[in-house]
Parts: sequence; structure tokens; C-alpha cells
Amino acid sequence: MTSGGASEQLAQAAEILVPLAEEATVRIHGAEAGNPLLGSGFFVAPNWVLTCAHVARAEGEVTLVGAPRKEVRVGYRDQLLAGVVEWAQPSGPGGIPGQSQGNDPGYGAGSAGQGGAARGPGGWAAPDLALIRLVDPLEHPCVWLTERTAKGYTTNPVAYFGWLPLGGVLMPYSGRCVISGQLGVGGGGLLRLSNDDEMPQGLSGGPVVDLVRGEVIGVLQARRAERDGGLAVSIQQLRLLPTAENPADDLYHRVMTAHDLYHADHHRFLLNRDFYGWTEAHSEIGAAAGRALTPGRRTALLGLLAQLPPPSGARALGDVVTEVRGGAGQGFAVAPRAWRDGLGLLYDLRRGSELEAVLRYAVLAATAEHPRPAQESHERELWEWAQSTAADQGLSMLFRNSLIGERMSRLRARHAVVPPQAGLEPGLRARGEAQLEIIPRGWEPDRFDWRVTVSPESGEVDCVHEDFRGTAVADLPARLAAPLAEAFRRCDEPGYVAALQLAVPGSLMAFAADTWRLDPDGGTLGALRPVVVRRTDPPPDTDPAVAEERLSRWRTLHRLQPAAEVLDCEDSQAQPLPEDAELRARPREMLPVLCRSSGAAPEALHRLLRCGYSVALWRRDPIEPRQVCSDLHRGVPQAVLAARTAAGLPAQLASLRAAVAEGVPETFWSGALALLYDDPTRPLPGTDELLETP
Repeated sequence: MTSGGASEQLAQAAEILVPLAEEATVRIHGAEAGNPLLGSGFFVAPNWVLTCAHVARAEGEVTLVGAPRKEVRVGYRDQLLAGVVEWAQPSGPGGIPGQSQGNDPGYGAGSAGQGGAARGPGGWAAPDLALIRLVDPLEHPCVWLTERTAKGYTTNPVAYFGWLPLGGVLMPYSGRCVISGQLGVGGGGLLRLSNDDEMPQGLSGGPVVDLVRGEVIGVLQARRAERDGGLAVSIQQLRLLPTAENPADDLYHRVMTAHDLYHADHHRFLLNRDFYGWTEAHSEIGAAAGRALTPGRRTALLGLLAQLPPPSGARALGDVVTEVRGGAGQGFAVAPRAWRDGLGLLYDLRRGSELEAVLRYAVLAATAEHPRPAQESHERELWEWAQSTAADQGLSMLFRNSLIGERMSRLRARHAVVPPQAGLEPGLRARGEAQLEIIPRGWEPDRFDWRVTVSPESGEVDCVHEDFRGTAVADLPARLAAPLAEAFRRCDEPGYVAALQLAVPGSLMAFAADTWRLDPDGGTLGALRPVVVRRTDPPPDTDPAVAEERLSRWRTLHRLQPAAEVLDCEDSQAQPLPEDAELRARPREMLPVLCRSSGAAPEALHRLLRCGYSVALWRRDPIEPRQVCSDLHRGVPQAVLAARTAAGLPAQLASLRAAVAEGVPETFWSGALALLYDDPTRPLPGTDELLETP
């Protein structure tokens, strides 16, 4: 290709990629009065912003994982969003550990806008990165982070993005240059940016995008003092995030998993015809030219790998990569940590087939020993992807059979038999229960009567308090605070927090008592203890066979691992519920889940009860028809697996609600989740007659 043709192709790629990067680039402001601009950042995953540590710190203390968090504000479009710095490193300026910057012209971390230049020359030690978590959920775009583990720096042209004040107005800014060198070993340290364009103050923390491959490869860190050019931190430096004893708490894996699932979901579920994402951009600019996988297949594979638990360690991941490559990789500055990192080591192989290596890697990842059990369906999805890709790409029958044989031998080697889950032990004593019955007043739709009762272990019912004078909705939390506190005192035991059974008629299934704050300074009720829903007007058990079926399903769900199944949604599209006969024929361990039936929940749950289901999960709040809902489809089976049996679902839901209250982005999908838990062995007390207050 002539130089003119290359320039034209590059210009076309920039036209496609620049809007995507600009839309995901945000401003970082201080939380103090006036909200001064500190620098720039960008969305890397839903509700996660990546920036520089010297931007997020802004003369504050370093933030390590688990340490007290610093508050900041994130400027997105015309909004200022509350955020907390979950991690920032290092604590102050300095050279790269173990490296010398020699007599290189000075770099100042002074591109961080307000007051940054006062820090003087000298770069900040790697990684100089920070992760900011948004406090409240928000729909927003995310950039594409490279999964490559580069041995050296790229020579491709790059673009960088950020925000700067211009005449008292904050303006988005972008420039272009090339990578002219690096500081540190391999491609995982600091990237030296050429002086092809200006880098004004305010850009620190913005993304650096490879315009040929269409991916973010670095974070703009510093500009050269008194001249153009600067430094960027390689994205590989994110792997320096501290590890966690519990893999579920590992911040690196949390963010990378959310990143890959975001892109996989938005590529798979094209509910909005106007949506144009990074995968589509990769196809249009030819980013996968000469590669084993098309952009769509690569995005799908990364999403499938993200559904797996993380590798059991960097050593174990390295062994898998070595097995696939036929030799150990060398010269890498930062070891890979996630499945996506290992995949990035399989590009541009010097020998062998890249496609065969990728497919073997997928099979080995799906059959690896994980720090926690993987969902069988997720491993099966990855295997089916490998099978279909091998067939579609015309690979030999010999190779495809070798994949089957390797998978089966590895499954046998790890004893891939799911152990039976222990249910409730026979004779496990009943616990005390608290009930809150809400009774609508037909002539006063905004006022309700109520009754608080407790059912001790003996099964006898005590009425704590009741009020039939009509209470306004807004006044219910304050009026019920004392009666509910008394009910909980009677039921709670050391090591046991009693659930609250919210008893409502079908018309009030969306009644969100779990969101109440009984103590103005405390958490929400649903985050502090389990809150489940029961119907005060269930279908009558006129048919003994139906009553027996309901009891049998209840006992099965409390003895075996439930199998969650979404009944009203497929591929993020609403679907009608199965017919009653089909519902009755489903296996007894099936746990029904409703994703898109919030408006029809009373009727849908009534049908489930009528067909013998006393336990069900449903999304209480409506979602937009174009909204991708795969996070719920993934999250519910994981929560059910963690609960082990239906008996653990109330506590598991309370745990999710507590995580939502703490702002954990991975749990935001469960914010409106509700649990029908209508125990047929313990009928609701006092629903047929008034009780006398002792």
C-alpha cells in the first residue's frame, strides 16, 4: 500500500474510533466546594473509571485496596457523579522502581489541570494508576482495553483524549502522535509519546488509543516540560493491582470481567439499531486483518472467558499458555493474571496455527482447576463455541477430534462430577419468623392498614402491633420502626437474623419494603436482613393433587440445588410465559425467574403459584425494551449456586442488597430483585381473622 493509501486508511480509522473514545472520556473533579478540575479519565467497565493516581490523589493520601476511600466527582456529559477511589498507586512522585530515567528531559505530572505543574519535574513511579467506582449505577459507554501482552512498544499511530479548561469552559481535547520509545522492560512500562502534537494541562488520566488495532493501550500520564510530547502508562500496569485471598474480591478480575462482558453483551444483543460499538469499529477498520478470529468471534470469546472463575494463579495461567504455545513466553514486564491476558499471548505466533492455539486455549480454560467451581453451563458454552468455530473455519477432523479427546481427559482428571449439595438436615428445628402484612384500603388507595406478628418456634402466632386507621405510604417506615424492631428482637438469635415475611395481596407485589430505612442513620431493611414476599390471596388449593405438587416442589428445592430458569425473556427480548400444562411438567428442582414481567408480575406469579411453584425470583422494576439484561441472566444462577438450596436464597438476596447499598457495580443487576417465598408448610398467620393485641 502506498503512503497515501495508508494515510487515507488511518484517517478513516480515526473518524471511526475518535467518537467512541471521546464518548467514554470523562472529567475528574474534586469533591470539595467548587469541584475543581483534577484531570481526565475514562470508563473501562460499567461504573468503573480509570485515571492516573496523581489525578485521583490530588495531594491526598494514597488509596490501597481495603483502605479508607477518597471521594471525587466524575464529570460525564452535563452531570457530576459521585465516585470513590477504590485503588490508587503510588503514594507520590518518583522514578520507575529499579529503573533510571537518566538525563532524559524532564517530565512533569503537571498535565493534571489545577495545580499539577507545581509538583515539579520527574515522573511518578509506575503504575501511577487509579480506579474510581461510581456510587450510583449509570448507563454509559466503555472503551476497549487491549488484551495483548506486548514485548515491545507499538509503532502504530495513536490518539489521546482528555478535557481541558479553555476560557473558563471545559472542552474535550484529542491529539495524535506515535510511540517513540519506552521506559522499563518490555511493553508494560511507560510509553514515550512523540512531540507531534500539543499536550495541554488537564489531559492526565485520559486514554491512549492505537488507531490501527482500535484499542486503548495506555493512560496519558505526563507532558514534557516546556515542549510537546509526554508519557503514557501501559494498560498492562493494571495487572499490578493487589491480589485478594477471595478471588471474588480481586479488583483486577472484577473490572476486567465487567469490561469483557459489557462488550460481549452489547455485540450479541443489538436491541438498539443505532448502537455502534468497538467490535463494529474493529470490523470496519480491518483491525482483525490476518488474525485467526474475526472481531465478533474475539469479542464473544472474551465474554465467554469472562464468565469463568479466574485462573487459580499466574503460575497456573502461565502453564496453560506454555502448553498451547509449545514453549514459555519470555520478556514480559508484567505477568498475565486473567484469561483475557493469556489469550493476548497467543497472537502473532512465530510457529503453528494461531486459530488452533486459540481453540485449544479455550478448551483448557473451560476444563481448568478454578479457585471456585465454575457453572457447568458456562464451561459448556465455551466448549460449544470452540467446537462451532473449528467446524466453521474448516479445521481438520483430526484436530477437532483431538479437542474432544483433550477435553474429556481433562474433565476426568479433575474429577468433574458435581458433588450433591447438602440440603436441610432432617429435623432441623424451625426458627422464629417475623411477618408484616400490608392491607390496602380500597377507598383510600394511598393509605394502608398493617399488622406485625411473630411466629415463634412453637408455631403459635403473637401479634406485636396492628393499625387499621390507614397509614400513608410515606409514613409507613416511621410508624413501623418500633413494632418491627420488637418483632426482630423476639426472633433474632446469636448467629441468626430472622427474615421478614412481607405479606401482600397480588396487587401489591411491587411493594418495596426492603428499601425502607427504619433508622435514618442505618441501612435499608433489605440490606440488613432477608426480606421475602408472600401472597395473602394465593390460588385456593381446591385440588389435593395441586397442593401435593406444591409441597413436593418446595421440599425438592430445599433438598437439592435449584436450577434457575428465566421464563419470560430470551436474548434480551420479552417472551410469553409457558402454558400452565408446560409449567406443571417442568422438573421439580426448577426455580422460575422473571426478567421482563414487572408490569404483569401479579398475574405471572399467580400462575406460578397455581402451577405448584412457591419460590420464584423476579425483577420488580421495569426495564427498557432496548436494555440488555444478560447481567441478570448470569447473576441469578450464580446467586442460586451460592445459596446451595432454596433455604439459602433469602440470605443470599440480603447479601446482594447489602452489596448494592455499598455500591459494588457487579451486583447492580440485583437492585430490584425480589423473592417469592411462600412456605406451604407454615401458612401465613392471621390472614383470615383479626388478632387481639396482648
